[in-house]
Amino acid sequence: MKKILFFFIALAPCLFAQNYEEIYLKNGPSAVIEAIEKNILSKDYWLNKLKDKDVRYGYYDNEILLSVVDKTDKELEVISYKDGGTKKLFSSSVIVGKNGDKLLEGDLKTPVGVYQLTRRFTPNDRYLGPLAFSLSYPNLLDKLAKRNGSGIWIHGYPLDGQRTDELKTKGCVAMQNDILMKFDEVIDHKKTLAFIYEDKRPEASVNDIAVIISGILNWKKTWSESDIDSYLKFYDKDFERYDGMSLENFKNMKRAIFSKKEKKHIAFSNFLITPYPNLKNDKLFRVSFYEDYAADTHKFAGQKTLYVKLYGDEMKIFIEE
Repeated sequence: MKKILFFFIALAPCLFAQNYEEIYLKNGPSAVIEAIEKNILSKDYWLNKLKDKDVRYGYYDNEILLSVVDKTDKELEVISYKDGGTKKLFSSSVIVGKNGDKLLEGDLKTPVGVYQLTRRFTPNDRYLGPLAFSLSYPNLLDKLAKRNGSGIWIHGYPLDGQRTDELKTKGCVAMQNDILMKFDEVIDHKKTLAFIYEDKRPEASVNDIAVIISGILNWKKTWSESDIDSYLKFYDKDFERYDGMSLENFKNMKRAIFSKKEKKHIAFSNFLITPYPNLKNDKLFRVSFYEDYAADTHKFAGQKTLYVKLYGDEMKIFIEE
């Protein structure tokens, strides 16, 4: 308890002005923690905390690089996000596949969405240039939408001769080899996300990020307290779990688990919140964070990814990985 109290007292100057000393003297340390928690769970706290941050490309607790691909104008930019600010590090023209959502293997379309750069490697085929970065297509959202295909890369031009298909690829993103090598110098693929859009780039607002963070923390609180009714209100009517489980089956499973009233320790850290490009122009976000979960019957420590949708100031989870 002493360690927890010290952490929250240290955090208190960052919060809205409250007399935590008086709360402590009157009601003890648990009341201080309760008061600070109530503050952190509010959207207004996050609006104030984020007011001077550039969140157009999302919100990230740690430094991250975004390879932003504009399919319409055929341009790639590398954007650095650090300490709430953004900076353009690189820009190049590229060639891409056909417009539209990628749906099937062989449709020659470059996907629209947010993807991890999973691997840096030398292609076996010299037609693809000296270097390539593979993308995590299809991601979970793609898979649940029944989209298929694979082998979506950022790569170069042929090492022998010239391209015969200058204006298109088979769904990849390609740039001239000398520029590709400069791109390689700028990025660290292990902390880079590919952000691929068409027509208009979606931008986040401070209000969007405040709604999401306060929503995620309130969702965690209902989970920690086994408040099943409040917990299930955070799920979208079109929700699917990573394995395709429907919302109704998910509700039944969670009701059975929550009925045990187990004590749980749940901690979230290292948030990555990215506006998710989509041709329907829905307000979608990819939310990833490190989850540390411990209960008597189950333990988990690792990366958690949610896809959420905003309806005004209400956040709903529609895919959970």
